Amino acid sequence: MPKILVIGSTNVDFVMRMDRLPARGETVTDAQFLQTFGGKGANTAVSAARTGPAHKTTFITALGDDLYAPTLLANFKADHLDTSHIILRKNLATGSALIMCDKDGANYLSVAPGSNYALTPADIDKDAGLIRTANLVILQMEIRVDTLQRILQLCEDAGVPVLFNFAPVRTTEIPVSSQMTGLVVNEHEASQLTSLPVHDLATARPAAAELLKRGPKFVAITLGAAGVYLLGAGNDIHLPAFKVAAVDTTAAGDTFCGALAVALVEGLPLPAALRFASAASAISVTRLGAQPSIPTRAEVDAFLAENPA
Repeated sequence: MPKILVIGSTNVDFVMRMDRLPARGETVTDAQFLQTFGGKGANTAVSAARTGPAHKTTFITALGDDLYAPTLLANFKADHLDTSHIILRKNLATGSALIMCDKDGANYLSVAPGSNYALTPADIDKDAGLIRTANLVILQMEIRVDTLQRILQLCEDAGVPVLFNFAPVRTTEIPVSSQMTGLVVNEHEASQLTSLPVHDLATARPAAAELLKRGPKFVAITLGAAGVYLLGAGNDIHLPAFKVAAVDTTAAGDTFCGALAVALVEGLPLPAALRFASAASAISVTRLGAQPSIPTRAEVDAFLAENPA
């Protein structure tokens, strides 16, 4: 069976849900509190594990030596993730995120990287053999730049495809390039990378064309309620969003990437893979929290059966 390798961040999420997001300097009371687990890498790995074959997703991340690490490892194992390559760092806190979201699912989010920035190129070199034998590697931008550069080089040398979620856009040291087989960004990230305004389908098209010129085989721009636009590999697709009642959009993009990776390694053509990933993402926004919101394969299959193309 195809093997997916996710390398990235793990965070402990502290979530406050309220009727509306506060203005600067304002206090909004009567919020609902939830402490869950997240991080773009961990969310993507859980998404791939839940929507794909059990025991076929491996996750490489660095955790701190705090009280959260044992619970995180137990949760990963419960989702049948291969955790044998997860690193524990002494005298460091596991990454954490503060999230505020309103009744419509819009959110504010801030991250303290903690142990995520302790995943080094030397750690990656120890797992070079694992990288070379993967069918697909998934990356995001919440770990060190030099670590990402090393992974991309190993993948390029071995001919291993990379699904790169360029989120968040925090540096120009990693350019969009042919080292990224598939590039996934939201409208804000697409705008940051291209300096073009991206806020709807019409403005997403030129941004995707610009990013495609830089080397990826395909570019997918997620557009929230407007769906997703994909260009490349012989495709020019706009897939409208499934109509659902959004509760919390946290991890929607991560869920999309994990499910898209599963569909791709299972050999689905891009249009079908895009629909599968969009369904997983649509389910996730109907639930509160990052990893608690991520659906299983059975849930995605049932959702697609209820929402035929």
